[in-house]
Amino acid sequence: MILLLFDPRPKEHMEELFDREEELKLLRKAISTPLTLLLGVRRVGKTSLLKSFLNSLGAPYVYLDLRVLEDGGYSRAQLYRLLSDSVSNCISKWKKMLDCFRGIKGVSISGFSVEFDWREQTLTLTALLNKLNDYALNRTDEGFLIISFDEAQFLRLLAGGKGRIDFRGIMAYAYDNLRGLRFILTGSEVGLLLHFLRLDDASSPLYGRYASIVRVERFPRDRSIEFLRRGFMEANLPISDDALDAIVDKVDGIPGWLTYFGYMCLESGGASKEAIKAVTEKALGLVERELKELFKRSSQYKHVLKAISLEANSWSNIKRTVEAWIGRRLTNAETTRFLNTLINLSIVEKTDGEYKIADPLIAEYCRKI
Repeated sequence: MILLLFDPRPKEHMEELFDREEELKLLRKAISTPLTLLLGVRRVGKTSLLKSFLNSLGAPYVYLDLRVLEDGGYSRAQLYRLLSDSVSNCISKWKKMLDCFRGIKGVSISGFSVEFDWREQTLTLTALLNKLNDYALNRTDEGFLIISFDEAQFLRLLAGGKGRIDFRGIMAYAYDNLRGLRFILTGSEVGLLLHFLRLDDASSPLYGRYASIVRVERFPRDRSIEFLRRGFMEANLPISDDALDAIVDKVDGIPGWLTYFGYMCLESGGASKEAIKAVTEKALGLVERELKELFKRSSQYKHVLKAISLEANSWSNIKRTVEAWIGRRLTNAETTRFLNTLINLSIVEKTDGEYKIADPLIAEYCRKI
């Protein structure tokens, strides 16, 4: 059985996408500018949108999933390994790119693969970007090359300290001097990414540079139901209107969760109430694992999230509710810090002075803590 909509992996081609015409239109317009930010909460489909867009252009691109940097402690060595793999993948499609790296100290070439030696001091990221810029301007029909950083908030962990890399300065240099390069940065932890870039802060190297912003929103209810209906039709599996409503009630239009529920229902052979309940429990297990590191930082995050999940939505109500549970006063600064961190992580949203958990499954999990 060939799955398109319910394939749990990120989509990579336009025909696999559902209802993202407006975002694609904005991306096509944004790509004329040096820097584009693709923003949205987790599982809303940014990676699928980005990969499908890149593959639709015909222009060369380098795609880097920055989540893998954690494996190497966000080190220079791990970044260069990731860059080597990503550029090699690009060369497999655009073989002429290989020529721009020949004869450079610190670059090893084997077949259509390159390896960048992080220990070679002359092999800076700026030097590599200059080579990619020369290739884009002189050897491509489009005249540009896209460098995309998925989950770009992790770039902040490369900055500071001996041997660390400040990407803001590098991107500012590229913005001003490398006309053949375009950067696309995605971010699930939107506040952390924007705080790292500090586009409006005069002390930031990127201050004053314009960034196109494309926001990826969750589906409205009718499109969520249509997404599920079409996915079950692809799998030739019937589904009732009640089951469709039950799934959408759980996930509130977040495409990643819609896909997860659809795929797991197919695995279990149907979308009965029992199947949806079982899938919900598995999904809540994923949520628990994702929140584990946050709760290690402070147990108060549990209390704050539980309070919000129980509709203590104002700052003062959250503070009073948490204080009642923990048996002591929270300072105003503590309360604000916890809430701001949750907003920066895109776990909590603030609208008109009220706080809400962005992901309904996170809210459901927090109510059960």
